Amino acid sequence: MHRLFVALGLLLGIASVIILARAQYLPGAMRPDQDASRSYLIANATLLDPATEGLRPDGHVLVIDGRIEAVGTGALPARPDGVAMIDANGQVLMPGLIDVHVHIFDETDLAAGLAHGVTTVRNMGGFPFHLPLARQIERGEIYGPRLLTTGPILNEVGGRNGNALHEAVDGADEARASVRRQYAAGFRHLKLYSNLSRESFAAIREEAAALGMTMSGHPVEGTEADPVDFSASLEAGLRTLEHAESIVWYGLDDDMDPDRMRALARQIAASGTVVDPTLVVHENLARIVETAGAHITRPEMAGYNPVIAGYEREGWEYWSAYQHDDRTRMQAFYVAFTGALHQAGVALTVGTDSGVMVSPHGVSTLREMEILVDAGLTPLEAIRAATLNGADVLGLDGQVGCLAVDCAADLILVDGDPTQDLARLHDLAAVMRDGRWLDRDQLDALAEAARHPSSLRTWWRLGQHRLAVR
Repeated sequence: MHRLFVALGLLLGIASVIILARAQYLPGAMRPDQDASRSYLIANATLLDPATEGLRPDGHVLVIDGRIEAVGTGALPARPDGVAMIDANGQVLMPGLIDVHVHIFDETDLAAGLAHGVTTVRNMGGFPFHLPLARQIERGEIYGPRLLTTGPILNEVGGRNGNALHEAVDGADEARASVRRQYAAGFRHLKLYSNLSRESFAAIREEAAALGMTMSGHPVEGTEADPVDFSASLEAGLRTLEHAESIVWYGLDDDMDPDRMRALARQIAASGTVVDPTLVVHENLARIVETAGAHITRPEMAGYNPVIAGYEREGWEYWSAYQHDDRTRMQAFYVAFTGALHQAGVALTVGTDSGVMVSPHGVSTLREMEILVDAGLTPLEAIRAATLNGADVLGLDGQVGCLAVDCAADLILVDGDPTQDLARLHDLAAVMRDGRWLDRDQLDALAEAARHPSSLRTWWRLGQHRLAVR
């Protein structure tokens, strides 16, 4: 009997090693060459600096060790020894894109974003693996966008639309304890969900201020017995107020009156609050309804995480069978409301909720920018939302999303002028991330890697997360 137990223990140990080894496996396309250069002179480029108007032909950018050393036009600067030359062939060189609202469940999500020119992301719902993953990316061990993350999503016990991925609190004491726990774990940014109670909301704000943590999230509604006025979310100092859909719900009770819409836009502008509309995620919901579910199986969904799909399947079935046209009408109103925000002077960012609700990484970022143009922004203003504005709300102004000396060498090379047609962003010739040059073949390899998320890794991480927030 003893030998049997020893044999079973040995088998379980071997099985655990195999499982963990498989969980750690990544496609070779996601592993940078540690000996590859991070210093280049990019010549013959058409420069697109979002901070200025117009394009500058005959441009060059000198990158040394992953940072921009020089930018200019005309005569090339001296090229230091060991710095390779890249001929941009007159194509447009601009900063990489910033998506301030994604959900990363697997490394392949990073590959999908980078393959589409997304070089910085903010994950809006932290798991234990996100902070070490961000460090791996910065050490150059894994290809991916620069990764910032909030802690676990803070919601009230029994809150509407809450789920197992949220960290649920019950009142001020638990709210304070949760903020302190997230800080101790290494998180410096908080995400607030809609249904926090008045006292929990106040406690989170006070504790975050004491610890120097930033906050972003949904407008906080409060409880049915003790609702919170919409203005409280504008006074809370949120880095970004998330979702045009949620703002319309809490700020207008879904009333589509144009006068009330414009008045709310003016109220938000007066508060100085930055809005992250995330229009694409509700557009995808509306498309599910309009196509009776066919939208779920579109080609872009090939790399959608199957574990998350399992969580969402019941909702997909509900909306696929939905017989009304209100989602289409509301989507049009959310776009119009975003236009009103822009006209009122509200700063907008680009966020997508990628990773959930049939919103794939990378391509959704480009689609969000296109919808912003539908809302009334010019293509250049949409590019600024995806670069300068994103950098500002992430506390990275002058570091990313820019084309100037001392900016990170996070760049994209575009075949065509995106200030005339944002669709040109779908035609990337290359991406530079932290000075590492990825040509079209490497981007294609990343896109292929993105089609194969690991269910094993995802389940493992969901389990770790549930233990962390229980």
